Amino acid sequence: MANNPNQLVVLTRARALAVHVHRAVERRERLIGKASPGLRNQMLRAAMSIPLHIAEGAGKDTRVDFARFLGNAFGSANEVEQQLPLAPALRVFDRELDPLIDQCREIRMLLYGLRQRLQNPD
Repeated sequence: MANNPNQLVVLTRARALAVHVHRAVERRERLIGKASPGLRNQMLRAAMSIPLHIAEGAGKDTRVDFARFLGNAFGSANEVEQQLPLAPALRVFDRELDPLIDQCREIRMLLYGLRQRLQNPD
């Protein structure tokens, strides 16, 4: 659908969030080892799935298909945003969460806007 998905601002931001979440978890693990493997694994998968859903959707043939994949990415962004406040309590990582939560919210807004444009092109 998108000629060059790498030009999508939301994809760039989603990639950055995935990297930031992974790095935060890695830093904590170097200090204390792995903690709460269930939340850790789920949060890492959800963070990574946001840009992957966007990229996969951008490669689909129709606006409807692209919008569906953006909906999946939106759901993953919601999931990460809800997992982040749990992470310090379960010792997954202990860094300042506000910037990561803000990134999730920005990505959700961008996804929502792009999805609306795909669903209502006029």
